[in-house]
Amino acid sequence: MKYKVLAADDEYWSRENLRSLISWEDYSIEFLDPACDGEEVLERIEEEKPDIILTDINMPFLSGLELLQKLQTEHPEIITIAVSGYDDFDKVKGVFVSGGLDYILKPVGKEELVKILTKALGILEEREMARKHKETNQIQEHKISSFLEDSEYSALLSGKLYGQFTAQPHVSSTKEFSGVAALMVKFYNIAGIAEKFEYDNLQMSLSIKTRLRNLTGCNAEAIIFNNCNKMSEFLIFTSYRINSLRILAENILEEFPLDEYGPVSVILHEQTGSLDDIGSMYRDMVAVLVTRPFTHSHCILACSQEEGSQSVGKTVSHRIEEEVYHLLNTGQKSDTAKLIFRTCDFKHCDNGEWSFLDVKQYVRRITGILYRYVQEQHPELTAQAEEAMDDIDYYMKCLDAPSVMASLRILLDSLWENNPDKNSTDSAGSQVEQIRQYILTSYHENITLTALAAAYHMDASYLSRMFSQTYGETIIACLTRVRMEQAIRLMEDEEKKLETISFLVGYDDYNYFSRVFRKKVGVSPREYRNNMYK
Repeated sequence: MKYKVLAADDEYWSRENLRSLISWEDYSIEFLDPACDGEEVLERIEEEKPDIILTDINMPFLSGLELLQKLQTEHPEIITIAVSGYDDFDKVKGVFVSGGLDYILKPVGKEELVKILTKALGILEEREMARKHKETNQIQEHKISSFLEDSEYSALLSGKLYGQFTAQPHVSSTKEFSGVAALMVKFYNIAGIAEKFEYDNLQMSLSIKTRLRNLTGCNAEAIIFNNCNKMSEFLIFTSYRINSLRILAENILEEFPLDEYGPVSVILHEQTGSLDDIGSMYRDMVAVLVTRPFTHSHCILACSQEEGSQSVGKTVSHRIEEEVYHLLNTGQKSDTAKLIFRTCDFKHCDNGEWSFLDVKQYVRRITGILYRYVQEQHPELTAQAEEAMDDIDYYMKCLDAPSVMASLRILLDSLWENNPDKNSTDSAGSQVEQIRQYILTSYHENITLTALAAAYHMDASYLSRMFSQTYGETIIACLTRVRMEQAIRLMEDEEKKLETISFLVGYDDYNYFSRVFRKKVGVSPREYRNNMYK
């Protein structure tokens, strides 16, 4: 750091001697224009904020000792050094009694000045280190306290949602919780947001909650927490009326712009409830969340008070299912793709007319047909088909329509794929190796097939095929494997919570992470960790 020194002396030559005695910049010190007396020092302190004051003892109006006494009372953080032309024991004693660091006799020598400045700078640096250490501890305490509160409220959510509502942790808040409305904020690019915080999920969570609380006008009655099982979800329970809640929702979308934070959904729950209703209110909001448009955009939705108002969604008729299966069996690749992507205009599923639920149901029906065909006609492709379906599921959670399309086309292409072209594989070898290395080091990021294809100027289908031919697994399968390996390594630290580990390896949804872990490893993350310490 660069510190400031202010010298005070009523004699011009003494002031200029101090100014030119040493090269102050070499010591990271800014030498301020010297003051003529003690009163000028007091006038300039508030504006110039010196860290060290060198003051003559004998000055008119306000003596050096009087100045030291005032500084000790009013500005004890400033380090003071006395300078005098007299070797007077009483004055020396007075300097130390008044809080001075040391006493220098005139004429001031370079060596002596450097020695006392080194001592003063050492004290200032120790103070700065202590301040930073205290600040770091306070930040860590805030983050941990925030996470513990999130954990308690999240337990109420999961208990109601998954039918495990028995003895729940004590919620630390003592605020009244009745007759309140609810609001949920859902981020779809949480991995990108985490990158801004160097993947410190506790700091990210605390920062977003702080911004949300500021938007509520720092309402002390509002309860705001991050769902520990789904780090991308933040919930607000407040006594706001519905009109005010809508204004809050609009302000939230302005606070988190699309180009910087990706798509955000805000769900309003119009009916009020109490603490015991948290789980059911959350379930209502999750049910509405899937009706949002499948677009890369912000949106605000509200839980309707009318039963059965939820959209039915698009469907795949049995006739289309039978026709797709017939085209697969007869090897009509082009017609199969045309039927899947054009019949229901699925290739434009991100045009605002398809909801998330529409896309999910349509894709599930189509991939179900393809998977049935693979099992019956090409069982050797079962593992590859399952990986492609995992890819699609992953991209849907990110509202990434281009990657969903690309993965579905890759799955179709694999059904008619001939033997690998060795020459094309060799030519792309360097790029796919770069991608593999990127996955090994950046597995926690939101890695998508289309983004990789764009970055390396390759067709997504071609890139996926070359990667699979080179390494024997798809890009997402490789990403998933690396994430699971890293999760197992992180589990060796008993202090790390499983929800935190899930986020650190790239999953904002702990329940989804748990399902993937069980599928790849054979047991749940909790069971695996318990077995580690038996």
